[in-house]
Amino acid sequence: MLRSRKASFSFRFETFRKFESSLEEIFSPSAASVILYTSASKCGKDAYKKLMKRARTKREALLYLSMMKRWENWGKLSIETIDFENGNGKIIVVNSFETIAHRSNQPCCHFLRGFLAGFLSELFSKEISVDEEKCAAKGDEYCEFTFA
Repeated sequence: MLRSRKASFSFRFETFRKFESSLEEIFSPSAASVILYTSASKCGKDAYKKLMKRARTKREALLYLSMMKRWENWGKLSIETIDFENGNGKIIVVNSFETIAHRSNQPCCHFLRGFLAGFLSELFSKEISVDEEKCAAKGDEYCEFTFA
């Protein structure tokens, strides 16, 4: 049996959407969003710890995050504004994986939002809240996340 810390697997966009949809059916849409957000937050915290083994600065950690998520096909993540002193800013994601097979009348990138919250909480050494202001699933050009 092959086991590797760097091994990975991938979901088709439609498969992730069906997983998400199943959570909504079993629990409720609001409960599913909390499950996705909370689970992803832990993943984001872990990703930060791993990236900081390579990064020398917070800015470099964000650059690595952007490159890594683009390579993993999560979307094109760019930091639009960031205040390193106060821990707030804006992140734009073009082609968010959560919106590829999803149409909605409200923001739906709960996993990505939670991941960013976890990552940024570790980056700033304080609890960071992330809100999705725009979402491609509801027809916006891209997904826009603000954090504080």
